[in-house]
Amino acid sequence: MKCFVWSQFLYASETWTLNKNTEKRIEAMEMWIYRRMQRISWKEKVTNKKVLESVGLQRPELLLTIQRRKMKYYGHLRRHDSIQKRILEGKIDGRRGRGRRRQTWLGNIRETSQMKMCEVCETALDRRRWRTVTAHLGDGMAPSYSI
Repeated sequence: MKCFVWSQFLYASETWTLNKNTEKRIEAMEMWIYRRMQRISWKEKVTNKKVLESVGLQRPELLLTIQRRKMKYYGHLRRHDSIQKRILEGKIDGRRGRGRRRQTWLGNIRETSQMKMCEVCETALDRRRWRTVTAHLGDGMAPSYSI
């Protein structure tokens, strides 16, 4: 599964802007794959927790993999001068359109890291600190840094 399905699914996932609906769909797809691997029908009323236990996991890991890739990619962009960095940090002249603002890629990075944007920018410049932040992404033990 990881070789054939995930490699295709995760292609360019670093560049995705995730919202709650997309996250739910990603987790649903992962659970669907696990159920297909175990040959568990939806009619059997088996909970996701039991399916994960039968696969040997504690929680779905596909979304966490995407978030880690995004964080690593942001650290790479922050440390190198490239056209992607200029586009990411650039501003567009003109007026904003009507309605609620769309969720942004940088907003996803801020939510995932659970830090302020200025802290995220400073931490990403130091490769060692950024690696510790990305390593502790899903376990709730993200180290706090004073800048």
